[in-house]
Amino acid sequence: MQAESRPQDPLLERVQAAQKERLLRLPAVLDRVGYKRSRFLDLVRQGVFPKPVKLGPRAVAWPESVVDALVNRLASGRGA
Repeated sequence: MQAESRPQDPLLERVQAAQKERLLRLPAVLDRVGYKRSRFLDLVRQGVFPKPVKLGPRAVAWPESVVDALVNRLASGRGA
């Protein structure tokens, strides 16, 4: 017996995607982006790169999709 394939609500799809989203801490972001810590954080302060999500009083992270988009932008020559 096959399950019926019904189109999903776009909002539901976005919520499900957000639930699967990984958050990357600074060392993982720096590995992907290729900048040193001070340069990357300067560019975040200048607004060139997105601000992180606050996880707690002293912890921040970036959504993986945002980091991937940033890496793609850098790879295509439209980066900082």
